[in-house]
Amino acid sequence: MLTISHSLRDSKSVKKKGQQYVMMYIKSPNWSKPLRPTHNNIMFFKRADTAKKKSQNKKSKQLLDAVYKEYQEKYKGVEYSDVQTGTITLKKQIEKMSELKADKSESTISGYHNLYMAMEKFCKAKGHNFNMDINRVNIQFIDQWRLWLTTGSNYAQSTAYKYFTLFSTTLKQAKSYRLLFYNPFTENKIEFPKNETKEVVYLTPDEVSMMIQTPTRYEQIKNAFLFMCYVGIRQGDCCRLTWGDLPEINGVVKMNVRIQKAKTDIYFKIRRQAMKYLPKRMGDDDSVFPSLKFGKEQNQKLREWAYKSGVKKHIVPLTARHSFAFYMLSENNTPLYTVSKLMGHTNARTTEERYGHLSNENIELAMEKAFGS
Repeated sequence: MLTISHSLRDSKSVKKKGQQYVMMYIKSPNWSKPLRPTHNNIMFFKRADTAKKKSQNKKSKQLLDAVYKEYQEKYKGVEYSDVQTGTITLKKQIEKMSELKADKSESTISGYHNLYMAMEKFCKAKGHNFNMDINRVNIQFIDQWRLWLTTGSNYAQSTAYKYFTLFSTTLKQAKSYRLLFYNPFTENKIEFPKNETKEVVYLTPDEVSMMIQTPTRYEQIKNAFLFMCYVGIRQGDCCRLTWGDLPEINGVVKMNVRIQKAKTDIYFKIRRQAMKYLPKRMGDDDSVFPSLKFGKEQNQKLREWAYKSGVKKHIVPLTARHSFAFYMLSENNTPLYTVSKLMGHTNARTTEERYGHLSNENIELAMEKAFGS
């Protein structure tokens, strides 16, 4: 149980002779030793024999009451330690997240590794113990964390948002395992860092046609990019694609892939337009695009081909996926839910957040189909 008390200590200052300052005493079963913060700004007269001294003691009592409330709120979580199944340090909990997310995408696992390093730097910079009990994480700690990410470090805006969000998930997981009783993220209205708004760059059908008609020395990059434009998979999934992911059933080639990032399955017939960009079929374990990768060098070749075709947009491999979404939503009025399934999103909300502005669904037509004219 959390214990908060105080004592009065005689001031050694000549100017404040006859006065006493406040020393707090804060103890929790989770801590190896109690906290003893001093408050030299709260002074009491030992003998309040004048109206002025009585007035100061009254104001000091009000300040002391406010300090009690502040500490009770600050260390709110630790008072529930007697109902927890165990405790864990902040450092260990973040380490644990990498293990728990081992079945997720490489970027997710990498994100928690990077969170660990960022939190370690933050604790050193702000004087926190990285090995402290996770129940000592409170609203003040989180506010400091947000400010350090956004103003005290050199992280990009999107990176600061990512680390802050991952830390929120870390505490949520600790709470679900009953290692953390009080989660400031769920008990308070937490201000998140602003996320960087990135423009979704896509190609129109006319621009894709321009690139199709433009020859290039980088034939594999061209074929892989155009294939992605017509099936909507990510570049990572395209690089890992094997012929076993494209089974031929009764003469029809299917896309049967488990998406690496979201761990979801997509299954649909590959249309004739996309089939044009597949090489000669090999064994099920063979790569569809052998040795394909998209790095700085390959992306530069991709842009050279695009500029040569007359497309002046700054494209990257992900542009193919965006183009697929644009074509489905804006050109063909495909429902968001259907596009979500085609793209392997875990829910339609993700599709709406990223591509909802591209949707061109005819509201009047939809109402007419449902209820007539």
